Amino acid sequence: MQRQEFEKLASGLRPRLLSTAKSILGSVEEADDAVQDTLIKLWFFRDRLSNYDNPAAPAAVILRRVCISAIRSRQSSLDLDEAMTVEFNTYSDTIDPDIMEAIEGLPKMEQAVLKMKHIEGMETEEIASLIGSNPGAVRTALSRARKRVRDIYLKSKA
Repeated sequence: MQRQEFEKLASGLRPRLLSTAKSILGSVEEADDAVQDTLIKLWFFRDRLSNYDNPAAPAAVILRRVCISAIRSRQSSLDLDEAMTVEFNTYSDTIDPDIMEAIEGLPKMEQAVLKMKHIEGMETEEIASLIGSNPGAVRTALSRARKRVRDIYLKSKA
């Protein structure tokens, strides 16, 4: 699935996902975060979406799991970003293992935007449109991710 197809799919799914997430989580802010997380996961799953008659089905499953994780993290005081991570295994051969370890320690949103920007070569505006966010939020997440990777990497070398 190409980027334009995914953007069209994501824009069609977003209102329904947001409504579902609001009803599960009870908070507009948490629901928006859950939908963004869902769309990021769906983006990494995009090559397999053609296997489904209705791409809304895997999106709903992903959203439900993200919402459940958010509820569990509230209850157990675990940070949702630490509890769930985006896999970088397919890129581990081309990236320094110490840097990969630092990346894997990032919150999942930062992992995802870092991967989209530096591994997939996407522009900030593209990332923002894919996850239903704004370019400023993406730039902030990228900045935080880069700083954390640098700090973790330097600590491992000290």
